[in-house]
Amino acid sequence: MPGNDFSDHYLFHEVQDMISREWFEQVYKQYVKKLCTICYNVVGDEEVAREIVHNVFLSVWERRDVLDLHSDIEHYMVRAVKLSSLEHLRTSVIRQKHLSIIASRQNSQANTTEQQIGFSELKSRIELLTSELPPQCRQVFNLSRDKGLSNKEIASLLNISEKTVEAHLSKALKYLRSQLNEFTF
Repeated sequence: MPGNDFSDHYLFHEVQDMISREWFEQVYKQYVKKLCTICYNVVGDEEVAREIVHNVFLSVWERRDVLDLHSDIEHYMVRAVKLSSLEHLRTSVIRQKHLSIIASRQNSQANTTEQQIGFSELKSRIELLTSELPPQCRQVFNLSRDKGLSNKEIASLLNISEKTVEAHLSKALKYLRSQLNEFTF
């Protein structure tokens, strides 16, 4: 009877699965506390330790057909939990490094933005203050700082002495320093 062979085969696998489930539940009850303790000693977090142990048991159950665990299950489970615990630590360290890098980049970008805003404010303030300088003093300052001309070039261009150029620059810088004391350099 070919139908009986199929049903016998199906019944055999059903009984085998039931025996596997009972055996697995027995292994779980026998070793779960010990494995959680071992894992906790590695990771230092009770909830994480329970999750790791649970995942190891889940993996064993899912691979029960290909694993030969009846000989030394305790040794296998302890080793699997230790390896999973160490993998968790490794990925946690890598994750922490990545988070630190991201945080430092964000801080760097925030600092850069703050610096740009501060520079923009300072530049606007200097432009306003230089507009308040006397005309020839302002012209000498702008030629020196904005155009990058030397004192000799400014003196020649404006038909004044180099000493006069130096006096105008000194006066402009003294005025700017006194008005920009709220900015820290």
